[in-house]
Amino acid sequence: MANSYPPGSSAERPDSWYEYVGVIDCIPPNSPDNPRLEICGFAVSYCEEYVPDSSGPRSIIYRRTVRGSGVVGGWTPLGPTCYTDSVPARSGEPATVLTDAMILEQFHRTDFALPQLLVQPPDARTLVNLPVYYELSWPEAGFAPEEIDTTTIVGHQVRIRPTLVGVTYVTGDGTTIGPTTSLGGGYPGGDITHTYTTAAQVNPSISVEYGGMVSVDGDAWRTIPGTATIDGPATPLQVLTSKNRLYDN
Repeated sequence: MANSYPPGSSAERPDSWYEYVGVIDCIPPNSPDNPRLEICGFAVSYCEEYVPDSSGPRSIIYRRTVRGSGVVGGWTPLGPTCYTDSVPARSGEPATVLTDAMILEQFHRTDFALPQLLVQPPDARTLVNLPVYYELSWPEAGFAPEEIDTTTIVGHQVRIRPTLVGVTYVTGDGTTIGPTTSLGGGYPGGDITHTYTTAAQVNPSISVEYGGMVSVDGDAWRTIPGTATIDGPATPLQVLTSKNRLYDN
């Protein structure tokens, strides 16, 4: 497909050619002129379910005609693919080369570890005016900071190593702590605490901003020009009041 030319043109007389691009198949629709880098669940799950050995996510390949004087046609959809690292190159050109845009897109596809919030006291109950200690915990699933995700893009081994940019602790009563690089901790040494002043049912949570480093084919690590923010699940917490009573013996 990459070596075919529009009618009237050929490799010997390349006065016009085809250009191709793949955009992730999401709703609302992406387009070649306005692509989004976020990865929607449908595009990932489709390829995982129906084409399990593909590179995913599901994307639509578009083609347009170009002459030396400029573009002469709009983008035309050709069909879906789960092999997004095999989108054809321009007519007559070699296979697609690895670009920073591809690396950034792969970074956003990373299965980042979902941050978990640990709260102390640990029984999902606390008292007003009593400090609550927060701690960030990394689950085994997904890639936490400094763990390495390895994949192949257009024939190149690409290693992506997430980094920690910042953590925001959401207390559930309208207050946030951070962004900070502290992982917090339990009593008595934890440095991320919050005191609730009124009785309530709150749902504190945690949000992590990931950065990333990339190494291609074993080369030196370099910074990826982008970040991704992952919100962890809420942790229900009941804030109670206590009353002192005098008893006559």
